[in-house]
Amino acid sequence: MDMKKKSFNELLGIDNDDKKIIEMIEKKPDITHSAIASEIEKSQPAVGARIIKLERKHLLTRQVGFNIKKVDIKTAIVFVSTKDVDYIVQKINDCPFINHAFKISGDYNLLCFLSAVNLQTIERLVDICFRKDPNVLSVRTNILIESIHDFVVPIDFQIENFDKHSNHCGPKCNLTKEMSKYKFEKLAQNKGE
Repeated sequence: MDMKKKSFNELLGIDNDDKKIIEMIEKKPDITHSAIASEIEKSQPAVGARIIKLERKHLLTRQVGFNIKKVDIKTAIVFVSTKDVDYIVQKINDCPFINHAFKISGDYNLLCFLSAVNLQTIERLVDICFRKDPNVLSVRTNILIESIHDFVVPIDFQIENFDKHSNHCGPKCNLTKEMSKYKFEKLAQNKGE
């Protein structure tokens, strides 16, 4: 049986004009509807309607954040091997330092982008969130040196308030729900003994 490979247009349910609109907006996000209309030889209202349709299909989205290529905020790519990936995902869901997280296949089953003002904070967060968790089997951290292309990641300004001596990343940290501050202090005292 000969199975024909589907094109992106077929998979996404778009035509060549939609494809051209997406390409033009990717290259120049602030391009006007008039410029697009001129290029694809459609009316400005038709372009506006197509853009709305593409947004509803989640093929055109806008993300506000910082561009890793242009802003000096340290970013780490953290690979996590865990016995219970769903538990770890729930644990990091509200972490202001985790910009993106993906369930992946292979030796590691979770990939996270973690951003902070310095490398010491990244190291501390990897310890708090992953290395100390009994569900985590191993962690591999790579520091992003340079982004070849523009890559925008969301930023949560709570990261400015991180106390490197704390045992959680902030007020929404799930670790605060699991252990009281007393228990953290008690663990720190036991380590000191």
